[in-house]
Amino acid sequence: MAARARIHTRLALLALVAAAMACAAGLSASPRVYPPGLAIVDPESTSVLLGRRVNAPLVRRPFTGGATSLSGLGRQVTRIFEHAPQLDSLMAISVDQAEFREILWPEFPQSRPATGLTWEDAWGVLNARLLNGNNSALVGYAGRPCEFVRIEVDSVTAYKNFKLHNGVTLVTRNAQGELERQGWIRSILERKGRFKIYSVRD
Repeated sequence: MAARARIHTRLALLALVAAAMACAAGLSASPRVYPPGLAIVDPESTSVLLGRRVNAPLVRRPFTGGATSLSGLGRQVTRIFEHAPQLDSLMAISVDQAEFREILWPEFPQSRPATGLTWEDAWGVLNARLLNGNNSALVGYAGRPCEFVRIEVDSVTAYKNFKLHNGVTLVTRNAQGELERQGWIRSILERKGRFKIYSVRD
């Protein structure tokens, strides 16, 4: 009986992780839901409405890699598509595990103790989506002429240690001179003048 309860609790936690990644990508926050067995004492419950934990510490760790502007990141993506279509190349300009653990996760409302979630839970979901989404983008766009035109962003969410540019559209020009609007990138991270892919559609 206890084993079954633990399984139900774990499944509920993983569902919350998926919701956490959607919220962090700029989608609407879900109401608080507590899996069976978790304490409901939650002094930081207002962080769900705010979209961030206000007591998160300032972090010194910089982003590694990426680009120095949104346009620069867009140009890197199109160069990868045209000249070096490898999954590792796209993952190198996406957020990595250490950056997520030390910079991002402590600010997300889903990281507060009352949820019972860990950064490992959240990273497992996010990393799987990055791998699947980046690979799908390569299948769809790599290996053909692709000229960068611009990046469009619907909104920007400011946190203490970073910003999230949400609702991203990568506009490119194909070999026929036609504009193409790529919507596979959901959000881009900005920290101290460095930009990296955060969330993609998988």
